[in-house]
This record gives sequence, structure tokens and C-alpha cells, in this order.
Amino acid sequence: MADVRFTNSHGSKLYVAYMRLDHNCDFCGDPWDVLGWVNLDPGETETRPNDTNNRWLYYYAEGEDSSVWSGPFVAEVRPARFEKCVCLGVLQGGVNPYHDVGMRELDLDRFGGVTFT
Repeated sequence: MADVRFTNSHGSKLYVAYMRLDHNCDFCGDPWDVLGWVNLDPGETETRPNDTNNRWLYYYAEGEDSSVWSGPFVAEVRPARFEKCVCLGVLQGGVNPYHDVGMRELDLDRFGGVTFT
């Protein structure tokens, strides 16, 4: 699966963070990259690349109406747009701007993306 679709069939704007396999992160022993945010208006679909064609992708979403789509797979996100290998710690002025969220697992062999309802 070369691309992953995110579709907003929910009633308010959504913000999606996702984690994908990225061998550029292998240098620190954990080849996963976390990216955010995909901004989706109601009815909008956007795609993101899955360059490794890996079967697994993880996602987390927040709605402007306080809806949350989360799961048991922990990853760090921050409010501003970001891309971060999971194994890297980040300090800005001695403070970590990231916080943990739980992501859901998506099997791309079964589904080509996520539809948020």
C-alpha cells in the first residue's frame, strides 16, 4: 500500500497524527517515525505516503469538538506540526514540548486508510 487515506466523515474538523515505518530512523534502533498533523475539514480526504509499503500504520486523532480516536500504542506528539523518530528525545529550553498519546493500529493489508465517523 503506497498511500494511506485519512477521511473525515465526522461533523467537525480533525487533526491526525500517525506513525509509520521509516528506515531513516534506524540509526537510533527504532525505525518508526511519528508525524503530525493532517488537518481534515468535514468531508475531506487526504493521503500520506507509506514509502516502505509496511503493513502496519498507527494513528491518533482529535476533533475540534473534543472527540478523540486513540489506542494502546504510545507515541509522542506536540501541538505544532512535527516529524520525529520515536527514539529521539527532544528538549527545547530544558522542556520537552511533546506529550504521550495512545495510537490505534491500522492493518494496511486489510484497509487502505481510516474513515473517522
